Amino acid sequence: MSKYLVNTAQYGTHRLIASEIGKGYLVLDLGCNKGYLKQFAPGNFFFGIDYNKKDLQEAKKNGYQKVYQLDLNDYKAFKVKEKFDVLIFADILEHLLFPDKVLRFFVDHYLQKGGKIIISLPNVAHITVRSRLLRGSFVYSESGILDRTHLHLYTLQTAGELITLSGLNIIQRKFSSNRLGRLIQHFPFLGTLLGFNLIFICRKKS
Repeated sequence: MSKYLVNTAQYGTHRLIASEIGKGYLVLDLGCNKGYLKQFAPGNFFFGIDYNKKDLQEAKKNGYQKVYQLDLNDYKAFKVKEKFDVLIFADILEHLLFPDKVLRFFVDHYLQKGGKIIISLPNVAHITVRSRLLRGSFVYSESGILDRTHLHLYTLQTAGELITLSGLNIIQRKFSSNRLGRLIQHFPFLGTLLGFNLIFICRKKS
């Protein structure tokens, strides 16, 4: 079973993503895990992709209409007829060999015209990582920003480069933090330092 748990914090990643989905939309959740997002955005129709069969079974129980077992590194194997109003890449691109190719493939083939893309990436420039680097420490862990399964590490700048080079425009940026989210809401410039995740709301370039 997956080691990644639902985050119910007001300014946590799941709630911030869900707040940008809207209502009445067909949503494709890439790397959907157990289908956590549905509970925070119930007025939508969720499809999910994940490599873990047991997690997909949980996603179905949590209200996902259709689920697909797939390693997103094999993204070209995904074939469905639907196109989606919202594509969500929540803490998944950093795990993939070629995140830019995966992002562009799904946007080009499965996004409705005028649709929205929501991307969440761990913020390697978080104050905890910076302080450890000052002490000469850079140690991977089982989860979190320095999860040992992360193949790519992102700052606000490099995440923005990934997104824009993949043919997207960034409409809005948000920063998640379970404990300091309210502070970031009042002082957004602190987001790059205190934000645990970088969240981008995007549209395809015209």
